[in-house]
Amino acid sequence: MLILVAEDDEDYAAIVAELLRRESFEVVIAGSVDGALRFAAKGNPDMAVLDVTLSDGSGLDVARALRRDRPEMPLIFLSSSDRVSDIVEGFEAGADDFIITPFHPAEFTARVRAVLRRAGAAQVQTARRPSKIVGRGLEFDDASHAAYLDGTNLNCTRLEFDILKELAAVPGEVLTHEFLNERVWSYPQLSDGTLLKGHISSLRRKLRDASGRDDTIRTVHGVGYSFSAA
Repeated sequence: MLILVAEDDEDYAAIVAELLRRESFEVVIAGSVDGALRFAAKGNPDMAVLDVTLSDGSGLDVARALRRDRPEMPLIFLSSSDRVSDIVEGFEAGADDFIITPFHPAEFTARVRAVLRRAGAAQVQTARRPSKIVGRGLEFDDASHAAYLDGTNLNCTRLEFDILKELAAVPGEVLTHEFLNERVWSYPQLSDGTLLKGHISSLRRKLRDASGRDDTIRTVHGVGYSFSAA
Protein backbone atom coordinates (compact mmCIF):
# COMPACT_ATOMS: atom_id res chain seq x y z
CA MET A 1 0.00 0.00 0.00
CA LEU A 2 1.35 3.39 -1.05
CA ILE A 3 0.92 6.43 1.21
CA LEU A 4 1.58 10.01 0.12
CA VAL A 5 3.02 12.19 2.90
CA ALA A 6 2.75 15.93 2.17
CA GLU A 7 5.03 17.65 4.70
CA ASP A 8 7.48 20.51 4.06
CA ASP A 9 9.53 19.99 7.23
CA GLU A 10 12.10 17.45 6.05
CA ASP A 11 12.90 16.14 9.52
CA TYR A 12 9.25 15.66 10.46
CA ALA A 13 8.47 14.13 7.08
CA ALA A 14 11.28 11.62 7.67
CA ILE A 15 9.83 10.69 11.08
CA VAL A 16 6.33 10.16 9.67
CA ALA A 17 7.68 8.16 6.74
CA GLU A 18 9.75 5.93 9.03
CA LEU A 19 6.74 5.20 11.24
CA LEU A 20 4.71 4.20 8.20
CA ARG A 21 7.50 2.08 6.72
CA ARG A 22 7.79 0.21 10.01
CA GLU A 23 4.15 -0.79 9.42
CA SER A 24 5.16 -2.12 5.97
CA PHE A 25 3.69 0.76 3.97
CA GLU A 26 5.41 2.26 0.96
CA VAL A 27 5.85 6.03 1.34
CA VAL A 28 6.39 8.95 -1.02
CA ILE A 29 7.12 12.41 0.43
CA ALA A 30 6.04 15.66 -1.21
CA GLY A 31 7.06 18.99 0.29
CA SER A 32 4.53 21.22 -1.44
CA VAL A 33 0.94 21.48 -2.67
CA ASP A 34 2.13 21.32 -6.26
CA GLY A 35 4.32 18.29 -5.62
CA ALA A 36 1.56 16.45 -3.74
CA LEU A 37 -1.01 17.04 -6.47
CA ARG A 38 1.39 16.09 -9.26
CA PHE A 39 2.29 12.83 -7.54
CA ALA A 40 -1.34 12.04 -6.69
CA ALA A 41 -2.28 12.48 -10.35
CA LYS A 42 0.31 10.00 -11.65
CA GLY A 43 1.30 7.87 -8.66
CA ASN A 44 -2.19 6.74 -7.58
CA PRO A 45 -1.50 6.57 -3.82
CA ASP A 46 -3.85 4.57 -1.60
CA MET A 47 -3.86 7.13 1.22
CA ALA A 48 -2.59 10.64 1.97
CA VAL A 49 -1.19 12.13 5.18
CA LEU A 50 -1.21 15.92 4.81
CA ASP A 51 0.33 18.69 6.85
CA VAL A 52 -2.12 21.59 6.99
CA THR A 53 0.67 24.12 6.26
CA LEU A 54 2.89 23.52 3.22
CA SER A 55 5.60 25.64 1.63
CA ASP A 56 3.44 26.89 -1.24
CA GLY A 57 -0.04 26.79 0.28
CA SER A 58 -2.37 24.71 2.39
CA GLY A 59 -2.86 21.00 2.74
CA LEU A 60 -6.57 21.83 2.79
CA ASP A 61 -6.30 22.62 -0.93
CA VAL A 62 -4.69 19.24 -1.53
CA ALA A 63 -7.47 17.51 0.37
CA ARG A 64 -10.21 19.30 -1.58
CA ALA A 65 -8.59 18.40 -4.89
CA LEU A 66 -8.15 14.77 -3.86
CA ARG A 67 -11.74 14.59 -2.68
CA ARG A 68 -12.92 15.77 -6.10
CA ASP A 69 -10.78 13.26 -8.00
CA ARG A 70 -10.58 10.38 -5.52
CA PRO A 71 -13.57 10.70 -3.17
CA GLU A 72 -12.88 7.38 -1.43
CA MET A 73 -9.18 7.97 -0.72
CA PRO A 74 -8.45 8.02 3.04
CA LEU A 75 -7.03 11.38 4.17
CA ILE A 76 -5.38 12.30 7.46
CA PHE A 77 -4.33 15.81 8.49
CA LEU A 78 -1.38 16.64 10.71
CA SER A 79 -1.42 19.98 12.53
CA SER A 80 0.07 21.63 15.58
CA SER A 81 -3.21 23.51 16.09
CA ASP A 82 -5.86 22.05 18.37
CA ARG A 83 -8.36 24.87 17.82
CA VAL A 84 -11.83 23.51 17.12
CA SER A 85 -12.25 25.92 14.19
CA ASP A 86 -9.12 24.52 12.52
CA ILE A 87 -10.23 20.94 13.12
CA VAL A 88 -13.69 21.70 11.69
CA GLU A 89 -12.08 23.25 8.62
CA GLY A 90 -9.97 20.14 8.16
CA PHE A 91 -12.91 17.79 8.32
CA GLU A 92 -14.97 19.96 6.02
CA ALA A 93 -12.10 19.80 3.51
CA GLY A 94 -12.55 16.02 3.55
CA ALA A 95 -10.28 14.64 6.27
CA ASP A 96 -10.99 11.23 7.77
CA ASP A 97 -8.90 12.07 10.83
CA PHE A 98 -7.04 15.08 12.25
CA ILE A 99 -3.97 14.32 14.33
CA ILE A 100 -2.49 16.98 16.60
CA THR A 101 1.31 17.15 16.62
CA PRO A 102 3.41 16.20 18.42
CA PHE A 103 1.87 12.74 18.70
CA HIS A 104 2.85 9.42 20.23
CA PRO A 105 4.14 7.06 17.52
CA ALA A 106 1.86 4.22 18.64
CA GLU A 107 -1.17 6.50 18.53
CA PHE A 108 -0.30 7.73 15.05
CA THR A 109 0.05 4.26 13.54
CA ALA A 110 -3.08 3.02 15.35
CA ARG A 111 -5.11 5.84 13.88
CA VAL A 112 -3.71 5.25 10.40
CA ARG A 113 -4.78 1.62 10.69
CA ALA A 114 -8.23 2.64 11.96
CA VAL A 115 -8.81 5.00 9.02
CA LEU A 116 -7.76 2.28 6.58
CA ARG A 117 -10.10 -0.24 8.23
CA ARG A 118 -13.04 2.14 7.86
CA ALA A 119 -12.17 2.87 4.25
CA GLY A 120 -11.90 -0.83 3.49
CA ALA A 121 -15.25 -1.57 5.10
CA ALA A 122 -16.90 1.16 3.02
CA GLN A 123 -15.37 -0.07 -0.24
CA VAL A 124 -16.51 -3.68 0.14
CA GLN A 125 -20.10 -2.59 0.58
CA THR A 126 -21.40 -2.97 -2.95
CA ALA A 127 -25.07 -3.86 -2.45
CA ARG A 128 -27.43 -0.94 -1.91
CA ARG A 129 -29.09 -1.13 1.50
CA PRO A 130 -32.47 0.40 2.23
CA SER A 131 -32.41 3.89 3.67
CA LYS A 132 -33.08 4.17 7.38
CA ILE A 133 -35.48 6.86 8.56
CA VAL A 134 -35.37 8.14 12.14
CA GLY A 135 -36.96 11.00 14.08
CA ARG A 136 -36.91 14.67 13.14
CA GLY A 137 -37.05 13.90 9.44
CA LEU A 138 -33.60 12.30 9.25
CA GLU A 139 -32.92 9.66 6.64
CA PHE A 140 -29.71 7.69 6.20
CA ASP A 141 -28.57 5.99 3.01
CA ASP A 142 -25.98 3.45 4.11
CA ALA A 143 -24.77 2.69 0.58
CA SER A 144 -23.86 6.26 -0.33
CA HIS A 145 -23.14 7.47 3.22
CA ALA A 146 -25.62 10.29 2.66
CA ALA A 147 -27.83 11.78 5.38
CA TYR A 148 -30.97 13.74 4.57
CA LEU A 149 -33.08 16.07 6.71
CA ASP A 150 -36.61 16.45 5.35
CA GLY A 151 -35.27 15.51 1.94
CA THR A 152 -32.30 17.91 2.01
CA ASN A 153 -28.88 16.31 1.64
CA LEU A 154 -26.74 17.39 4.61
CA ASN A 155 -23.56 16.72 2.60
CA CYS A 156 -21.94 14.97 5.54
CA THR A 157 -18.45 13.61 5.42
CA ARG A 158 -18.19 9.88 6.05
CA LEU A 159 -17.25 10.41 9.69
CA GLU A 160 -20.03 12.97 10.23
CA PHE A 161 -22.45 10.44 8.77
CA ASP A 162 -21.24 7.77 11.20
CA ILE A 163 -21.45 10.07 14.23
CA LEU A 164 -24.91 11.38 13.37
CA LYS A 165 -26.22 7.89 12.74
CA GLU A 166 -24.89 6.64 16.10
CA LEU A 167 -26.55 9.55 17.93
CA ALA A 168 -29.84 9.35 16.04
CA ALA A 169 -30.13 5.59 16.67
CA VAL A 170 -30.67 6.21 20.41
CA PRO A 171 -32.51 9.55 20.74
CA GLY A 172 -32.34 11.05 24.21
CA GLU A 173 -29.51 8.81 25.36
CA VAL A 174 -26.09 10.28 26.11
CA LEU A 175 -23.27 8.69 24.14
CA THR A 176 -19.91 9.25 25.81
CA HIS A 177 -16.78 10.51 24.08
CA GLU A 178 -15.18 7.12 24.63
CA PHE A 179 -18.12 5.25 23.07
CA LEU A 180 -18.25 7.47 20.00
CA ASN A 181 -14.49 7.35 19.55
CA GLU A 182 -14.57 3.57 19.68
CA ARG A 183 -17.50 3.32 17.25
CA VAL A 184 -16.26 5.90 14.76
CA TRP A 185 -12.46 5.80 15.03
CA SER A 186 -12.04 2.34 16.58
CA TYR A 187 -9.73 4.08 19.02
CA PRO A 188 -11.33 4.66 22.45
CA GLN A 189 -8.21 6.24 23.95
CA LEU A 190 -9.30 9.54 22.35
CA SER A 191 -11.28 10.31 25.47
CA ASP A 192 -10.87 14.09 25.51
CA GLY A 193 -13.38 14.52 22.70
CA THR A 194 -11.30 17.11 20.80
CA LEU A 195 -11.90 15.54 17.40
CA LEU A 196 -15.55 14.97 18.18
CA LYS A 197 -15.99 18.69 18.90
CA GLY A 198 -14.91 19.48 15.37
CA HIS A 199 -17.35 17.04 13.83
CA ILE A 200 -20.21 18.03 16.13
CA SER A 201 -19.72 21.72 15.33
CA SER A 202 -19.84 20.95 11.62
CA LEU A 203 -22.89 18.71 12.00
CA ARG A 204 -24.74 21.34 14.02
CA ARG A 205 -24.10 23.93 11.34
CA LYS A 206 -25.39 21.62 8.61
CA LEU A 207 -28.48 20.66 10.61
CA ARG A 208 -29.15 24.31 11.44
CA ASP A 209 -28.80 25.35 7.82
CA ALA A 210 -31.26 22.66 6.76
CA SER A 211 -33.85 23.11 9.52
CA GLY A 212 -33.30 26.50 11.16
CA ARG A 213 -33.01 24.74 14.52
CA ASP A 214 -29.95 24.45 16.72
CA ASP A 215 -31.10 21.98 19.36
CA THR A 216 -30.81 18.64 17.55
CA ILE A 217 -27.53 17.63 19.19
CA ARG A 218 -27.14 18.38 22.89
CA THR A 219 -23.76 18.61 24.64
CA VAL A 220 -23.39 16.98 28.05
CA HIS A 221 -20.23 18.71 29.20
CA GLY A 222 -17.38 16.40 30.11
CA VAL A 223 -19.42 13.33 29.12
CA GLY A 224 -20.62 13.28 25.52
CA TYR A 225 -23.59 14.09 23.29
CA SER A 226 -27.22 13.17 22.79
CA PHE A 227 -29.67 13.46 19.91
CA SER A 228 -33.10 15.03 20.37
CA ALA A 229 -35.82 13.41 18.26
CA ALA A 230 -38.58 15.73 19.48
